[in-house]
Amino acid sequence: MISIFFGSFLVGLSGAVAPGPLMMIAISQSAKGWKNSIKLISGHVVLEAFLVLLLVLGFQWVLKSPLVTKVIGLLGGSFLAFMGISQLTAIKGEISQVEKNDLKIPLPITGALVSLSNPYFLLWWMSVGSAFLVKAQTSFLAGVTAFYFGHILSDILWYSLIGVFGNTILKSSLIYKIVMAVTGLFLIGFGLFFVLDSLR
Repeated sequence: MISIFFGSFLVGLSGAVAPGPLMMIAISQSAKGWKNSIKLISGHVVLEAFLVLLLVLGFQWVLKSPLVTKVIGLLGGSFLAFMGISQLTAIKGEISQVEKNDLKIPLPITGALVSLSNPYFLLWWMSVGSAFLVKAQTSFLAGVTAFYFGHILSDILWYSLIGVFGNTILKSSLIYKIVMAVTGLFLIGFGLFFVLDSLR
């Protein structure tokens, strides 16, 4: 159980620290409070619980379906691009306006939607995640539980660090607007890439 837990933690951490759409939003949201990144990742964690359940029950074909991947790429990419444009639009106003949640979506739901919008998130679960889970299943429920909690601990710890770091350095209105602009451009870039990749 210990080896499964720590192995899952290290593998999960390698994915958590990789720059992606969720990290971009966590950075921009952390200026409003370090706990925002935790709220954001909570939706991601719940989504992963659902994915683990699907894989354990033998529904790998859902994640591997080319149609599912294309639909997620198109809709998810469009959603990310829209979020990026919303951020760029918001920074034209005052800092009080920038700090609003423009989409009016609760952060846990935003975290789940942004994760689901990323086709490479599902690709990770189809490959690395499912392979690791198969090994964990040899220890039955205890192994799956150790795998899941080891994995989400890496996400929670990393995004806690992002929240504290972001909340510390993004106090200046100018710095915050710059970060909002950069992360917004990255979101648009991710979105366009996912859309174009799904059209191949």
